[in-house]
Formats: sequence, structure tokens, C-alpha cells
Amino acid sequence: LLFSLIFVLYPLHDTTNYWYMTLFYVTIPAIILYAHSLIRKNRIYIGLLLLFLGTMWHYASPPYVFGMAIVFLFENKIKKALIFSIPGFVYVFFYFWIKYSYFVERRIDSDLEFLSFIKNMILQFVSFIESAIGPSYWLKVFYSINSISFISLISVLIITIYLFKIPILSQVKKINKPLLFGFIGVVLLSFAMYSLTGLYTHSAFNLGNRTTIYSSLLIAFLLATLLPANKISIVILLLIFVVPVFGLSDHWKSWNIHQKTIIENIQQNPSLEDIDKNSTVLVTGNLYSKLGPFSHIEFFSMPWNVGAVFDKYAKSRKIVALTPYTSFKNDLLIDEKYGVNYPLLNKIYVYDSVDDSVKEINKSNVNELIQQQPNELRHWTQLAKDTWIQKSIVWLSPRLNYLFK
Repeated sequence: LLFSLIFVLYPLHDTTNYWYMTLFYVTIPAIILYAHSLIRKNRIYIGLLLLFLGTMWHYASPPYVFGMAIVFLFENKIKKALIFSIPGFVYVFFYFWIKYSYFVERRIDSDLEFLSFIKNMILQFVSFIESAIGPSYWLKVFYSINSISFISLISVLIITIYLFKIPILSQVKKINKPLLFGFIGVVLLSFAMYSLTGLYTHSAFNLGNRTTIYSSLLIAFLLATLLPANKISIVILLLIFVVPVFGLSDHWKSWNIHQKTIIENIQQNPSLEDIDKNSTVLVTGNLYSKLGPFSHIEFFSMPWNVGAVFDKYAKSRKIVALTPYTSFKNDLLIDEKYGVNYPLLNKIYVYDSVDDSVKEINKSNVNELIQQQPNELRHWTQLAKDTWIQKSIVWLSPRLNYLFK
């Protein structure tokens, strides 16, 4: 029970609980682990049916399938390991069939070389350690606690009193080695999967923290198994787990309310309606939520969000958000993160989403406007600009150079 609670609610991957599009990152392992339990109890048919359901749902599944098959291998249950692997092989075949038949798959880097793959693996491992052990996780814990509301604080106090009154649960005497190696396999396989694309690293901040779900499985297992069964452990869990969960919940709620206000302002702003057709609108402000000094939850920093929110104005106008990685060269706005170029149209307007205002500017003022935008702190390593830290990160992943501009 403790393992399940830590895994699902672990603050390292708050995105999976509050961004509804990524709920499957928790649902898929839940189904696969349940199928593993059924097959272990020789309920093969129902277990295999659920396993196919969980596996075919999304590309997030293979590390769990093959990782949990390792558990059976370590127990010398070869037949069950093979049975458990079947849906994984089916999904991998299906995935590559779609990729090469319809050419719609872009996640695997077509120019990937062996050295790049090794670099990506190293970056996966280093970013996993940094996000899970620190300093990122401890920074997130601190600023999450700072975000807690009074009502949530009362809730935490009630939980604390309850935990100190209930009898201490019995402690696991011996670590389950097959399960340990299986969870390690899940983590390593996730490293390999994300190394094929080079687009995702482990981070405690931003919506990308959904990728830390695999490592959270191992961490939850170690915490639930190794923490001594005493009151000190309760205090530790409260400080690094329960209180941050409530603080992050309050942060997401307040940001959701703020987003709704911004969207309503945009829908009701008559100045946006009056903008000339065949014009470019540059959007400033509200790129991310702020968790302390860190830019956490993406909003206008994602082009598809901008397109959705400004949909009623975008049919004859180009709407582009100015981000820290936007540059202006040769009459083109260049998004260095996503590798997209936007030609400027006849007239240029700026929509300030903070004060809900619109103004027209000249093309000659675009670079000045970009320079006026505040820097966004996505990760503490950005503070180490022009040091060996930046050089190491960029050497491992050149695409991350945009973070240091």
C-alpha cells in the first residue's frame, strides 16, 4: 500500500496526476503490474488480456513489460517470462510497422548514431540522479511546501496526527531481489527508449517530468522497503512526500484558475478582434507558472497551446509566443527549441497577456522586444552558464544549448 501511494503521488512526477492528457503514465503501469500479479497466480488468460490492454495503449509501456519479465527470469520462471514478453514484442512490431508503413512516427531520431545514443544514455542516467536525489528534487520540495494553502496545511496536520496514532506497520525483513532487479530493468529500459529520441531528459520541473515515472517506481519500492518502521520514518515521509504533494496540488489549482482568466481575457478582448488580417501577433507573458523562481508548468511556451487559445483569431493571422529561445533573423522568427521558422506578415502586433493589451510595432522593434522578455529559469544548471556544467550538458545533447541563451 505504501509503495503504491508513493509511486502514484510522488512529487517528482506531478504532471501525471494533474495534466489529464498524461494520466495514462500511471494507468499503464498499474494495469501491467496487476497483470503481472495475475500471471504470477496462474490466472494466465485474464492476466494476458489485461497485459495486452496495458501494452498496446501507448509507447510508454515496453519498459514495464520487459522489465517485469525480468522478475520472472530471476525467479527461474522462464515460461512465465516468455508469456509476459509476448505483448511487448507485439507492440514493438506494431510500432515499427506504423513507422515504416505510414511515416507518421517522428520520435526516433533518424540521424541517430551509436555515439549519440551512448551520450543520450549518460545524460539519462545523470539527469535521473540529479532529479531524483538532488538538488532539483529538494528545491522542488522546498518551493512546493511554500505553495501550500491554509486548508491544505490543516489537512496535513490531520494526516500527521492520524499517522502518529496508528500502530506502526510491520517492516519488510528482506528485500525482494527479483523485484528489485525487475524495477532496475524498467528504469534502464526507459533510459534506452528515451535515448532513441534524444528529446526527453529527467527533470523535476515542467510538464516533461512525466518521464520520471519509471524511476519513481524504483524509488517508491526502495522507500517502502528500506525505511525503518518507526516514527522518524513518518516524519521523513511527511517532509519529502505528503506536504509537497499538497503544495503542488495547490500550485496546479491556482495556475488552472489563472489560465482560465487569461483565456477569458483573450476571448473577450475587442482589440484582438480588430487586428488587421494577414498580420502577425506576438504574444508575451504567461509562458510558464512560477514555482518559486522556477518556470514550472508550460502554457504559452507550447505552440499548440497558443494555437488552441487564439483559435478564433488565427484563421487569417499568425499568432506566435515570444519565448527565451525565440530569435529574429532575416525577417524570420526562429523557434530554436522546436526548430520552426515563422515569417512575419504585413503588420506586427504585440499582445501582452499580463495586462491584456494590444499594440502595433514596427519590424525594427522586434529584436528589442525579444531582449526585453524576462529569462525563464527551467533548471538550476542554467545558472552555471559558461562553465563546465554547460559544456558537459551541451556536449551530451547539443539541442539543449537553447537553455543557456
